[in-house]
Amino acid sequence: MRIDSVFDSNGDNKNSVSNNNDNNNVIVEILPIGPFDNAFMYLSKYDLEIGDVVEVPFGNRKIIGLVVGYAQETDIELKYIYKKYDINIEKAYLDFLNWVASYTLIPKGNVLKMILCEKNVFHEQKRKSKNETPNRDEQEAGSAAKYSPIILNAEQQTAYEKIKADGGRPFLLQGVTGSGKTEVYLSVIKDILEQEKQILILLPEIALTSQLSSRIEKYFGIKPIIWNSNITPKNRKNAWLRAISGEQCIVIGTRSALFLPFKNLGIIVVDEEHDSSYKQEDGGFYNARDMVTVLGHIKKIPIILSSATPSLESYINAQNHKYGYASIENRFGSAKPVPIELIDMRQCKFGENFVSQNLMEAIKKTVEKGEQSLIYLNRRGYSPITLCKSCGTKIACPNCASWLVYHKNINKVVCHYCGYKTDIPKKCGCCGAEDLYIQFGPGVERIYEELSRRLPSAKIILVSSDNVYSEKDIIELREKILNNEVNIIIGTQILAKGHHFPNITLVGVVDGDLGLNCADLRSSEKTYQLIQQVAGRAGRAEKPGKILIQTFNPEHSLYSALKENNIQKFIELEIASREKNGLPPFTKFASVIVSGTNKELTEKTAKNLVASFPKNGASILGPAPAPLFLLRGRTRWRILLKSSKKIALSKIIKSWISSQKSPKNVRIQIDIDPLTFL
Repeated sequence: MRIDSVFDSNGDNKNSVSNNNDNNNVIVEILPIGPFDNAFMYLSKYDLEIGDVVEVPFGNRKIIGLVVGYAQETDIELKYIYKKYDINIEKAYLDFLNWVASYTLIPKGNVLKMILCEKNVFHEQKRKSKNETPNRDEQEAGSAAKYSPIILNAEQQTAYEKIKADGGRPFLLQGVTGSGKTEVYLSVIKDILEQEKQILILLPEIALTSQLSSRIEKYFGIKPIIWNSNITPKNRKNAWLRAISGEQCIVIGTRSALFLPFKNLGIIVVDEEHDSSYKQEDGGFYNARDMVTVLGHIKKIPIILSSATPSLESYINAQNHKYGYASIENRFGSAKPVPIELIDMRQCKFGENFVSQNLMEAIKKTVEKGEQSLIYLNRRGYSPITLCKSCGTKIACPNCASWLVYHKNINKVVCHYCGYKTDIPKKCGCCGAEDLYIQFGPGVERIYEELSRRLPSAKIILVSSDNVYSEKDIIELREKILNNEVNIIIGTQILAKGHHFPNITLVGVVDGDLGLNCADLRSSEKTYQLIQQVAGRAGRAEKPGKILIQTFNPEHSLYSALKENNIQKFIELEIASREKNGLPPFTKFASVIVSGTNKELTEKTAKNLVASFPKNGASILGPAPAPLFLLRGRTRWRILLKSSKKIALSKIIKSWISSQKSPKNVRIQIDIDPLTFL
């Protein structure tokens, strides 16, 4: 991929000039990266095409932009572009950019920034020859020459044939955990590779990358390109250039890989499509799963959404024949369905332990048989609350409306929202009592401490984002588990999905109710998905498995569906409840978050916004203080909009918000189709 430096060497491109009908000058419209919705006019002496990447003066700085059109003569004084790069973004991605900006209300320039994300490409100083292709990633070196065939059973073969015969709609591939969905979509990918196309596979977690990468090498003899926040700048640059070059490759990436400007893309697979990690909520709100279906439509390529516990949105789309659909009902090979047992914690005696005697006995038996146990609690740290034993005052974050979490390994209390950390005070700031702070409730560190005390001879490891930082850490942990170097794995949701550990026969869920105790319309759905996914780690090979769930609410319909292993029952109950109460996906929601450092001004701005909302078929709720009222030093108010699916809610919101004048130090963020309501 050739990257040209400055074309003009006489310095004229640095000067402001007026349009003087010089036929050598062309007026072009440039969309810069950044918070811009409109293009700006510039002069160019060079042939430019729509989609060309350029560098232009912008105020007192230089900025990267994209040619999006041509303009007529004007009396406005214009500047020349500085540079033209030998990079062109194809029309499909320009259409995609416009659609994403229109739907999510992210400024077009910020969407462009996600597409032109690799700064090192544009900071390149060395001129490259015309025939030079991008350097291969060092992660691609040494690809295998031989590979193993993909062997499908009858159910998998039927699913594969349904995908191949489908008419190009997005396709939902549903299958119980351990049923071999990966082999099905890899079989489809094999056909696409024979067409010398590019492949994109999206994963919700970086931790899942190494296992899928190994399978791809095994089946295709190709080492995939990896795209996530952990890769080196050199690998990011080379991955971006490989994508835009059109050269055949397989890319495994997290949600941001969606915006890589592939020139020859043949298919996109979204694995664990239900996962909330596909929702971007920092710097701009979008759901990568939903954006994928739009990109597939624009580029006219197949899309596969794969999950054991699909989102209600995808399931309903499949039932309404907007999506193709195939289901795999049985686990692959000799693996059998795993029975789920509930432990009623209301009947348990409480002391210093958080693992019930029933679960403890099951763990002991598993260790004695030389098998492995996975103990799951989706709560980082040692304890979620540290409070004064004298007056009950909890230690709170000064920047966020949240309690600080105690991390024993560093002996500090930490905010999981802003990162603030401090020592536990010697004296209570409320009652003055000294050295009376205690930890209330368990996190995974506390469960690790408990099991280490109760089973001193067992080999135990703790797996959470606090001790797994890199791909190397993930691979090392995975190898220890696969080599049976550990008896008990204690972890958060980082281990809940996608992993295949044949010797795990027991899964214990310490707090099954954790996700249910929140004001979230999807709380039951999310809890069901997460428990079903973590339960799916047990009994994946010849040895039978078992799942024990500790709960204070065993009568909940969620647990009834889990015990019966009846996903259909749960889905039907959830659909009926959502439809009855007018909730998504039967209606459309949008959330407007108003935040600022001045509490009174922020509240006033939110109330003024609501007062100005037009009556146009959408209803408005609020404003109300956000559940997380203080976040990183900013107070937050929420406004919730609701409409039928037929109403263009994004268009209404854009017109409404753009007509208002808000104080400079008050921020307004818009979340179309919100997944969380903090």
